Amino acid sequence: MKTILVPTDYSDVANNALQYAVELAKFSNAKIILLHAYQIPIPSGEALTLMVPMQEFEKENSKRIKKLEKKIIAETSGKIKIESFIRTGFVSDEILDVAKEKSVDLIVMGVTGGNKLTETLLGSNTTSVIKQTHTPVLVIPKDARYKEVKKIVLTCNYNEPLNESAIKRFTQFAKLFKAKILVLDVEKPIAIPMYENNVAGEVLEKSLKNVEHVMFYSSSDDMTEEINSFADTHKCDWIAMIPHKHNILNRLFHESNTKKMAFHTHTPLLSIHD
Repeated sequence: MKTILVPTDYSDVANNALQYAVELAKFSNAKIILLHAYQIPIPSGEALTLMVPMQEFEKENSKRIKKLEKKIIAETSGKIKIESFIRTGFVSDEILDVAKEKSVDLIVMGVTGGNKLTETLLGSNTTSVIKQTHTPVLVIPKDARYKEVKKIVLTCNYNEPLNESAIKRFTQFAKLFKAKILVLDVEKPIAIPMYENNVAGEVLEKSLKNVEHVMFYSSSDDMTEEINSFADTHKCDWIAMIPHKHNILNRLFHESNTKKMAFHTHTPLLSIHD
C-alpha cells in the first residue's frame, strides 16, 4: 500500500478518519493525499444574497487544508509524506477523480450513524464513493480508534460468485498486516455445505491458501446484526465486504447490505468492489 486518499470536511468524524489513516500510513510507510472538495454556493430565488468572491472562497479553503497538512506533519515529526488538494465540484465525483488520477490504493472516509434521514444526508458521499469506485474504501466509524489489525472478518455468500481480482486485493491487505482471516458465510445454510466442491469456495480457498483463515457460517437472519455480533465476539479489527452489482430491480427495491453496515457498525469496514 503506497498511497492513501483521505477526503475531509474538517468535521470531528473526518478528523477521526484522518488520524486512523495517519496510523495506517505509519505502519505501511504510505503517502497520504488529503482532499477537501466543495461546491460554490449558488443563490436561488429573488432574495438578494451576499456572495463571497470565488477567489476568496478558494483562498480560504487552501489556507485551511494547508493548516491541517502542517498539523499532521508536526504531529508525526515529518515522518509521513502528505500532499493536500482542494477541488471545486460534487464531493463524491472529486473523490473518485483524485483516486483515479493519483492511482491511490485505499480511500479512508468517516461516517456517522443515525436514523434514516441522517444516514441519507451524512452518508451520501461515503456510500456514493463505495458504490462507484473500484478503489478499496475503508469506512471509519466516529468512535473507532486505530489498533493493530490482527483479525479481519471477511463476509461472503457462496450463493453468489466471488470475483477473483477483488479477493486478490483483499488478500494483499491480509498479508500486509499478517492478519488472521475469519470467513463468514452470511447465507444461512440448512446444512453445512461442502464448499470445497463449490466454485465460490474454491476461488476463495485458492486465494487464501497462504493466509491463515477459518470458515464460519451464519446463524441469524439479520445480516447486519450477525456480522456486528460476530466481529465483537471474535474481537475482529476490521470487517471486509465485497459488494456485488445488483440488477435494476434490486437496485430499486433492495437495501444495500454494505450501505447498511457502513452506518451501523462500530468496527472499521473495508469495502472492495468486484
